[in-house]
Amino acid sequence: MRTVVRWVAAVTVVGAALGGCSSGKSKGGPDVPDKGTIVVHDNSEHPGQFVKFKDAEYVKVAGLPDKAAEQRIGQAFHGPLDWTVKWLGATLDADRKNQCKGKTSIVQTKVRLGLGGPDIVSANNSIIMIPCYESEEALPTVPVTVDVKAGKALTAPDVLTDKTLNDPKPLWDALSGPKDDWKQCELADIKRKDFLPGKQDGPVETPPSAGLFFDKQGLNLIWSTIGTDCSSFTFSAPYAKLKDLVKPDLLTRLQTAATAK
Repeated sequence: MRTVVRWVAAVTVVGAALGGCSSGKSKGGPDVPDKGTIVVHDNSEHPGQFVKFKDAEYVKVAGLPDKAAEQRIGQAFHGPLDWTVKWLGATLDADRKNQCKGKTSIVQTKVRLGLGGPDIVSANNSIIMIPCYESEEALPTVPVTVDVKAGKALTAPDVLTDKTLNDPKPLWDALSGPKDDWKQCELADIKRKDFLPGKQDGPVETPPSAGLFFDKQGLNLIWSTIGTDCSSFTFSAPYAKLKDLVKPDLLTRLQTAATAK
């Protein structure tokens, strides 16, 4: 199934797609636009890593005049799925491989779409796994924000001012959310390194523990790590509280995108 969010109207159109994006009219379905922000499904299999995607959602931005930029954007939004395959493959030790004989880990991703374009697109990717080995480990939620005009993903250094990135306390103070639960988990104060990829008890680089996701209401800080307890928190702040925290030019563009219909 495919969900399409048109840039010109808040209308959801459902058509057929499997493992990628195709334009035109699907059999027995409505016309599917070949331009706009599109949520599509990946059902690919990766036997070398004992992984199979089952209706794993990801975002594409279709119909851009710059096809190279369109491809880069597509790769950025597919990044959480690519990371999942790489991470699962790298963590398959001999015991896990033995448990997975004749079986695969089933992975789904669910997309929450925030800003939908045409200038900036932001999506939050929740990764759900049924492992073929014994494990209660949960995979992270990974937000991806793309600057369509520049044809690239926006990392935390692209978004936050240098002062904020080096000292995130003012950003933390502007955020609302389950801070009492955060304290009970005895988690440390957020630091610059949390906004950057790193290695979390494993052989493969992991996405930032503190990811940034943007919707019409403002910024969401998604704290999500590999684990079971105290591994998932969401905090938020309206755009009005982000002055001097987010780079001025980008903040203006985000506010414009948030009010676009």
